[in-house]
Amino acid sequence: MPARQNTATSGNETLLTVGGERVDPPYRWSIRKFAEMFDTTARAIRFYETKGLLAPERDSSGRVFGLADFLRVERILRAKRLGFTLDDIREVFEVIDGDITDANELMRRKSNFETVLRGLSRRRADIDAVRADMTELCDKIDRYVETPRENTTFFRFAKAYEDRLTRSLSPS
Repeated sequence: MPARQNTATSGNETLLTVGGERVDPPYRWSIRKFAEMFDTTARAIRFYETKGLLAPERDSSGRVFGLADFLRVERILRAKRLGFTLDDIREVFEVIDGDITDANELMRRKSNFETVLRGLSRRRADIDAVRADMTELCDKIDRYVETPRENTTFFRFAKAYEDRLTRSLSPS
């Protein structure tokens, strides 16, 4: 499981924790250390660079990653966990970075982003429903284990949950 990264802003200073430990400035990492922080490989980081998602500084020892790179990789990995492709992510970064200035192209991308937002809202509702069902199921398991009964509705509930989960995960 990847180390959890957190950033917080306090005044003008960005505070960074990785794996629960505070990281003090200056925020400058080699590719190896940078990859370790995200529980990934240097090869993956270089791949993100070739895809145009990262542009680390370079010095005599090679690539040097800073806080902006850190925040970008956080976004990349979060988007990947949600099922976005690297091309999808690059389209977002091109807008964020100001690479796209044509009004028609910006409006086309905005329309796409709004479609994504609607899909994310549906997924959030599905996740919330599944989470509530799983929480209820875990509570019922606890109650069942604490006081077993012969004729329980527990297993019928589990089957109903499985059916609902299957329906909610099937493409709409």
